[in-house]
Amino acid sequence: RYQVKSDELFTDILYTLQQLQAPLLTLFKTIGQAVESYQNDLTQLKPRFASLRSICRIFFSLNWQDLPEYFEDHMGEWMSEFAKYLKYNNPILIDNDEELDPSPIDKLQAAIVDNLYLYADKDEEPFIPFLSDFTSLVWHLLMNVSKFPKHDVLATTCIKFLSSLIAKPMHKNLFDNEQTLQQIIKNIVIPNLTIREIDEEQFEDDPAEFIMSDMEESDSDSRRKRSQDLLRAMCRQFEEQATKICLEHIGTMLNEFGSSNGEKWAHKDAAIHLMLGIAVRSGSAQGVSTVNDKVNLMEFFTTHIIPEMQDTNHSVRPMVKATAIKFAWTFRNQFTKENIAVLMPLLITHLNSPSVVVHTYSAAAIEKFLTCKDISGQPQGTASATGMAMLASKKVKFGANEIKPFLEPLFSALFAIIDNQEWNENEYVMKCVMRSLSSARDDIVQVTQIVLEKLNAALFVVAKNPRNPQYNHYMFESIAILVKSVCSKHPEHVATFEGLLFPPFQTVLQMDVSEFTPYVFQI
Repeated sequence: RYQVKSDELFTDILYTLQQLQAPLLTLFKTIGQAVESYQNDLTQLKPRFASLRSICRIFFSLNWQDLPEYFEDHMGEWMSEFAKYLKYNNPILIDNDEELDPSPIDKLQAAIVDNLYLYADKDEEPFIPFLSDFTSLVWHLLMNVSKFPKHDVLATTCIKFLSSLIAKPMHKNLFDNEQTLQQIIKNIVIPNLTIREIDEEQFEDDPAEFIMSDMEESDSDSRRKRSQDLLRAMCRQFEEQATKICLEHIGTMLNEFGSSNGEKWAHKDAAIHLMLGIAVRSGSAQGVSTVNDKVNLMEFFTTHIIPEMQDTNHSVRPMVKATAIKFAWTFRNQFTKENIAVLMPLLITHLNSPSVVVHTYSAAAIEKFLTCKDISGQPQGTASATGMAMLASKKVKFGANEIKPFLEPLFSALFAIIDNQEWNENEYVMKCVMRSLSSARDDIVQVTQIVLEKLNAALFVVAKNPRNPQYNHYMFESIAILVKSVCSKHPEHVATFEGLLFPPFQTVLQMDVSEFTPYVFQI
């Protein structure tokens, strides 16, 4: 699938198609007939549904690079079979007590919707006549998926399909109705943005997995990320209507949170995520470049985000605190130096949170704020390419002078996390150490001794069993920044550096830790 297009590649695909394309369709239909014959025989149905799913994945691969002529000519037959299984229901294949593992029907339906997404995303003309019916079928599927993890893949795949359609002006007529938009937001977006029990458990018991699925820049799918993608697609086509509907829901959810004495905290979490979905108009890895001008972002930030971050009771609403921190870093380009100065001590306080997600998000936020460029002269609505070019040429908003008063409490909190042997090596925290050292410049001297000792201790620990390459990289980068910043201007410190660094370096070389050897010689 991921090969660059070439004559050699298409020769291989053509050969495969000639051998497989007709038998594949025949087999799919034949197995379908057997499925109808064995409606009440679980042992016969299970392997046949697994085979149907495998054929769908082969279909996906064969159509990935281009729409083959045979598939175009037999589009009606394939689509008829796909539609049949999107409507299929058989209680014998469904275990109502199962919460984690998808049923054979769920797996097949997710594979079929993936195929539909492939055609819709490529704007394949022969698929257009089938689009309206499949939109209704996918919509119906989404209305009936449970909140249990067993339906996560099916839900995210269906939401991805709808997002791809809503985002394109050519399909605007399918959704151009306020009642339709209301239903999408109320019945699809909000339920899939709302915290579930399984999310709470993952937040506490498997924070690394939670972070990976929740971080904006990660590649993993989650219901929340897909729902926000859907919202952003809606705002591209129906910004005024979608914003109005969402703001009404946000107001309702925040009122419910406020009147519940904090018990309905999941409503506030969902409201913040809903705001994240509608407020971003465009952006990149460097942050949001333009925001939805129909949203009062700063009022929301002041009224609902800052008070949440000012609550220093780490045991109260940790998931909402994590979401508030994520909101803050998402709109870092929109904040002034003064806004960041208010946020910095709050973020340092949350580095002390016993919640891995909260202190990780705090470290990630600080790191992002320290690289945030000053674009105060840039007008709202500047085109992305121009905006990002300007961004690259600007100086940072929160540099050496601004971070200086916070260096000691910042490093104290960061190394308290790193020193805790109960927590896994946290690359976001170590990246924050690296960025803080880089930002501090000459002011690094005041914390050199303690930082070097802590990094040295961390090096001794990981040298015995290197596990996290990103963490290790940021650790050595931090050491290199210290060496370069301090020893070049203060040669009297060289002996101290050598005394601390040579023992672990010698250990690395003697143990032949291949991952670390290049770093040692470079430093």
